[in-house]
Amino acid sequence: MALREEITKPIKDSIAEFNRLYDGLSDSGIKLLDDMLTHVGQTRGKQLRPILLLLIAGAFDKVSDKAVRAALAIETLHITTLIHDDVVDESLLRRGKQTLNSIWGNKLAVLAGDYLYAKALNILVDINDNEILKTISSVAQEMGEGELLQQENALEYDLTEEKYYEVIRKKTAVLFSACCQIGAIVGKAEESEKQKMYELGRCLGIAFQIQDDILDYSKSLDTGKAYGNDIREQKITLPLIYGLRNANGSQQELVENIYHKETITQHEVDDVIDLITELGGIEQCKKAIDYHINRAYELLDCLPNNNCKQALVLLIRDIATREK
Repeated sequence: MALREEITKPIKDSIAEFNRLYDGLSDSGIKLLDDMLTHVGQTRGKQLRPILLLLIAGAFDKVSDKAVRAALAIETLHITTLIHDDVVDESLLRRGKQTLNSIWGNKLAVLAGDYLYAKALNILVDINDNEILKTISSVAQEMGEGELLQQENALEYDLTEEKYYEVIRKKTAVLFSACCQIGAIVGKAEESEKQKMYELGRCLGIAFQIQDDILDYSKSLDTGKAYGNDIREQKITLPLIYGLRNANGSQQELVENIYHKETITQHEVDDVIDLITELGGIEQCKKAIDYHINRAYELLDCLPNNNCKQALVLLIRDIATREK
């Protein structure tokens, strides 16, 4: 049995209903919009966030209709941020396929993202749960702050590890936290358990983003997108921060000169990757992932021992070792 099938087996019917609702997003009656949303639907990825929410709900209680609709709201918000990120980063590929902005242009891509954001709000209104609404609205605000912090920190070669974590906590980890917390909310968990699930999501989101940073430095893996994008976009990520800590003056100057160029060549991208790898930046990132993953396993202890909890163990392991 494939790993995804094994992970989703306890929530198989709920995932089927989630996908039915997800596919319905591209049925607006406006052909241009539906074409764009159908294209987005072809690159839906692993659906980690809704799976997390549904498994936690199932581990605490059962996967209700409210849980499925909350998962849809979370995933719709997530898609919105990806579309807008692609516009900001001028990305051409997303999971091996062309981005909306590369096909239809930035203006239409932004409008499609705005439409999905409104859809997420409507789903939340229909759910009619103030605790879930408050959780997701706080997430949307923090994700916006995270994106702006990342832009503010661009090209700061003295960017600290603390600032890096602040960005990824707001930009990436907070959505994982919301998934886990909402799973506990709809699973009727105790308040202390909700807080533990929020922390679980934070640990998983941080590990996920650091692994994403590592994959961008992986020249030999088929990740579905070109490697070295963070370098080409002059982003300061954790491998670079760790690597430059161990660099001598000439090595730091080499990286800084490359990052100051208007256009960075593929050869220069490879030079940065080779140098940061040699300086131990990647290995230090792997240790950071191990720390957060081990903490995530500890936080699972509050869950009842059932099929959904066992599936969560597999999902956490997959997040830590994924190659895409």
